[in-house]
Amino acid sequence: MKVIFPQTEIVSPFKVGDKVRVHIATLYKKPPYEVIEGTVYQVRVAFPLLWATKANVEFELAELTFRYGVLPDTTNFPKMKEVENQLYDLPEVCLEECG
Repeated sequence: MKVIFPQTEIVSPFKVGDKVRVHIATLYKKPPYEVIEGTVYQVRVAFPLLWATKANVEFELAELTFRYGVLPDTTNFPKMKEVENQLYDLPEVCLEECG
C-alpha cells in the first residue's frame, strides 16, 4: 500500500493554546449551555482508516480531518465542571475562533 500526500504540509485551523468558542448544544442531550468558551489542549488527526487487499493500491490524500480536545472555561461556565471530560474529541465544525 502507498499513501501519497500531494501537499508538503497540512495545517490544522486551531492549535494548542487557542481560545475557542464551542457549540455544545449538539453534543449533549440536555446541554448546560448552547455555546461555551475554552482552550484547545490537544490536536489530533482523525486519519481516515485505510486498508488494502491488493498489492499495489495507492491512496492520495489532499486533506486531513482534525479533532480537538478543549478545556472549558469553568470560571465563566461553572456547569461545565461536571461534563468537561467529554470535550476531548471535538470535530472542527463545533469550534470557532474567539475574537
